[in-house]
Amino acid sequence: MLREHGVRQAAGRAHEPAKAAALAKNQLGVRPPAGLSCRPMTTNGSEKIPNQFLFVWDDNFLPYAAYLAIRTVAVQCNPERIFLLKAPHLNDVPNFQRLQREVACLQPVDIDLPAWLEEAGLPCTQKLLDANSFLKERNFFGSVSDLLRSLFLYLHGGIYLDTDTLTLRDMNPLLELGGFTAEEHILLSSKIFKENSRWRYLRTAPLTVIRDICARFSWGVRCFQALSPLYTCVVHNATMGFRPRHPFMRDVLLRIAEKYPERPSRYPLLGPDTLQDLLEENRYPNVSVLPPRCFSPLGPTMTFQYFHRRNGKTVDKLLKRIVQPDTYAIHWSNNLMIAKAIPQNDEDLQRLGERQLFSRVALQAAFPKGLPAL
Repeated sequence: MLREHGVRQAAGRAHEPAKAAALAKNQLGVRPPAGLSCRPMTTNGSEKIPNQFLFVWDDNFLPYAAYLAIRTVAVQCNPERIFLLKAPHLNDVPNFQRLQREVACLQPVDIDLPAWLEEAGLPCTQKLLDANSFLKERNFFGSVSDLLRSLFLYLHGGIYLDTDTLTLRDMNPLLELGGFTAEEHILLSSKIFKENSRWRYLRTAPLTVIRDICARFSWGVRCFQALSPLYTCVVHNATMGFRPRHPFMRDVLLRIAEKYPERPSRYPLLGPDTLQDLLEENRYPNVSVLPPRCFSPLGPTMTFQYFHRRNGKTVDKLLKRIVQPDTYAIHWSNNLMIAKAIPQNDEDLQRLGERQLFSRVALQAAFPKGLPAL
């Protein structure tokens, strides 16, 4: 169920995904999409999350997996808009051009941090500009994305998703929440890291070994689910949604401006750590925390399970065990090892559809009527 931060009415929405799941027509529990057309524009109340999605990709190429992430949102959620914050030179990239042809509600936006900061009118504008330069000089591009996603959500609202996600069902019930984050199971939270105790390794070392073993074998999914209470369950910023000008997003930006010089000491400092610290320190109205099964049914390292090649029956069993009635999307936590196993095109996706969990989910979520003729 939902865990609240200062508002009770949000918890009443926790059962809506389960009701929607009763209409499921395929293995993922996803209703047949109407296509890639956009919903009519609507006017949201000031406390609702706008029916729009946000992705950030500040590079000169767009991988096939990012294409799938955006397409699954268009198919399953039928949003009014999908913003893609990007670099200008992405315009000639084939996967980006394909998205423009197929997704009518895609709105590419060239990144313009100075203009957005001026619009936001925050007291830390110059510090955030300095933070952007500091992070780019050190190739901390993930932290640059932390800054961009937080600022754009503060200005315009919507649901942000990392490009290493696959959306499985309509997120419309979440728009009523006003603001939400989601949890995942990890080894080391911000709080534990700051305690800086040598004894923490007595706990994290065996849990690391257990997780590594569970990530390798099909029975490891059941085992990890049973042992997940031993891991730290905390929020992350790979999937989150907020109404425009939400005070939580404002505080995130203020904290980034304050903490960015410390970024070299810890990778998640300006992303998950910032959200965890703020939720620990304050109570925010209309911010709900969703459990891991909603977006991260398998935590970091365990997401290798999505990319093993197995027989079809095993894939079927794992799919039923991992995807729950209120699993809106899966965050598969990209890394260099996983990158080698990701399908690179439609042909790979079709070929691996029966044997790989990621490809099975992507095919059903992105191409419910089948891939176009190859």
